[in-house]
Amino acid sequence: MKLSLNWNKSFEEISAETLKRRRTSLFMANEAKKLMNPYVPAKNLVLAKNVRVYNEGEAGVVHYLSPYAHYQYTGRLMVSSRTGSPWARRGESKIYASPERKLKHGRSRHTLATSEWDKAMVTARKDDLVKAVQEYIRKR
Repeated sequence: MKLSLNWNKSFEEISAETLKRRRTSLFMANEAKKLMNPYVPAKNLVLAKNVRVYNEGEAGVVHYLSPYAHYQYTGRLMVSSRTGSPWARRGESKIYASPERKLKHGRSRHTLATSEWDKAMVTARKDDLVKAVQEYIRKR
């Protein structure tokens, strides 16, 4: 088998474009993290501070690392499989309570705290995110 590749662009052009997209997506993820912060539940600020921003392929990722991040994000109450209480003992498994039982974020330091904080941020601040990314691209 004989294989032949013809590049329309030089290796330098291809790598520069790829790197530029990766930097832009990383900037966008960092900006999104900053704009999402007021919507992240933060009773003691652990969830809001325990976050990592990185590129996965060419997409920017905002990853909340706390073990309970998914639980907070979904906003659905989880209870002990044995007692039905939100407080489970060590070693007890938890299950989702009925869909009607939602988490309450009333005691959060962030007054806008809610589940699915990325969607709340996009609804309220999408234009700010777009402007910041456009400005970043314009400056580069």
